[in-house]
Amino acid sequence: MTRKISISLPDDLAEHLDNVENASAYIAEALRRRRNADRVREHFAARGLIITDEGMARAREKLRAAEERQRQGRKARAEGSA
Repeated sequence: MTRKISISLPDDLAEHLDNVENASAYIAEALRRRRNADRVREHFAARGLIITDEGMARAREKLRAAEERQRQGRKARAEGSA
Protein backbone atom coordinates (compact mmCIF):
# COMPACT_ATOMS: atom_id res chain seq x y z
CA MET A 1 0.00 0.00 0.00
CA THR A 2 1.24 3.51 -0.71
CA ARG A 3 0.24 7.01 0.34
CA LYS A 4 0.68 10.22 -1.54
CA ILE A 5 2.34 12.99 0.45
CA SER A 6 3.64 16.43 -0.34
CA ILE A 7 7.10 17.51 0.77
CA SER A 8 9.26 20.58 0.33
CA LEU A 9 12.90 20.19 -0.69
CA PRO A 10 15.81 22.55 -1.22
CA ASP A 11 16.21 23.52 -4.86
CA ASP A 12 19.34 21.43 -5.42
CA LEU A 13 17.61 18.25 -4.25
CA ALA A 14 14.45 18.98 -6.18
CA GLU A 15 16.54 19.52 -9.33
CA HIS A 16 18.31 16.23 -8.74
CA LEU A 17 14.96 14.44 -8.54
CA ASP A 18 13.97 16.03 -11.85
CA ASN A 19 16.61 13.77 -13.43
CA VAL A 20 15.58 10.57 -11.63
CA GLU A 21 13.29 8.15 -13.46
CA ASN A 22 11.16 7.29 -10.41
CA ALA A 23 11.49 9.96 -7.75
CA SER A 24 9.13 8.17 -5.34
CA ALA A 25 11.18 4.95 -5.43
CA TYR A 26 14.41 6.96 -5.11
CA ILE A 27 13.16 8.79 -2.03
CA ALA A 28 11.72 5.59 -0.51
CA GLU A 29 15.11 3.86 -0.88
CA ALA A 30 16.90 6.82 0.70
CA LEU A 31 14.49 6.76 3.64
CA ARG A 32 14.92 3.00 4.09
CA ARG A 33 18.69 3.39 4.13
CA ARG A 34 18.46 6.20 6.69
CA ARG A 35 16.04 4.21 8.84
CA ASN A 36 18.38 1.20 8.76
CA ALA A 37 21.37 3.38 9.66
CA ASP A 38 19.43 4.88 12.57
CA ARG A 39 18.57 1.38 13.80
CA VAL A 40 22.23 0.33 13.65
CA ARG A 41 23.24 3.43 15.62
CA GLU A 42 20.52 2.71 18.20
CA HIS A 43 21.66 -0.91 18.47
CA PHE A 44 25.25 0.12 19.16
CA ALA A 45 24.25 2.98 21.46
CA ALA A 46 22.24 0.54 23.59
CA ARG A 47 25.52 -1.34 24.06
CA GLY A 48 27.53 1.75 24.93
CA LEU A 49 29.10 2.47 21.54
CA ILE A 50 28.17 5.87 20.15
CA ILE A 51 28.62 6.29 16.40
CA THR A 52 28.99 9.93 15.43
CA ASP A 53 28.71 11.53 12.01
CA GLU A 54 32.34 12.61 12.37
CA GLY A 55 33.40 9.04 13.16
CA MET A 56 31.52 7.77 10.12
CA ALA A 57 33.19 10.41 7.92
CA ARG A 58 36.63 9.35 9.20
CA ALA A 59 35.80 5.69 8.56
CA ARG A 60 34.61 6.48 5.01
CA GLU A 61 37.81 8.40 4.32
CA LYS A 62 39.95 5.52 5.59
CA LEU A 63 37.97 3.12 3.39
CA ARG A 64 38.38 5.38 0.34
CA ALA A 65 42.13 5.62 0.97
CA ALA A 66 42.43 1.83 1.32
CA GLU A 67 40.45 1.30 -1.88
CA GLU A 68 42.67 3.78 -3.72
CA ARG A 69 45.80 1.96 -2.50
CA GLN A 70 44.32 -1.30 -3.79
CA ARG A 71 43.56 0.29 -7.18
CA GLN A 72 47.07 1.68 -7.40
CA GLY A 73 48.54 -1.71 -6.47
CA ARG A 74 46.46 -3.51 -9.11
CA LYS A 75 47.46 -0.88 -11.70
CA ALA A 76 51.15 -1.25 -10.82
CA ARG A 77 50.95 -5.04 -11.03
CA ALA A 78 49.15 -4.85 -14.39
CA GLU A 79 51.74 -2.46 -15.77
CA GLY A 80 54.54 -4.66 -14.46
CA SER A 81 53.19 -7.75 -16.18
CA ALA A 82 52.51 -6.00 -19.47
